[in-house]
Amino acid sequence: MEQQALALDVRQLEKLSVLQDEDAPNLVAEMAQGYLARTPARLSRLRELLAAGNAGLLANEAHGLATASGMFGMMRVRQHCKALENLARGPSLEGAEGLVTQVEQAYAEARPLLMVELKLRD
Repeated sequence: MEQQALALDVRQLEKLSVLQDEDAPNLVAEMAQGYLARTPARLSRLRELLAAGNAGLLANEAHGLATASGMFGMMRVRQHCKALENLARGPSLEGAEGLVTQVEQAYAEARPLLMVELKLRD
């Protein structure tokens, strides 16, 4: 049975904090803001690619979103994106609709947690 990933793993954010210094004390928050700003369009793109039946690009987009989400500790988003990527690389897109929905739900759950952790404002 697959273990449920954390909605937000703050240890990932702590790892990124080594990138900050006195010249860039808010670098992680700024990077996260960029991720949060781009992700709604990426979620829409997943839906568009699924509707078009473009499995190759769907797999690539899911892979990219998994990587970015993992970097910012959104581990459940990452987990669902990896599952979507694996499915899209297979023989059929059957079940992909449910996985896209899970990605969207996981993002909706983790987004406010990330914002609170990094003290970001909407």
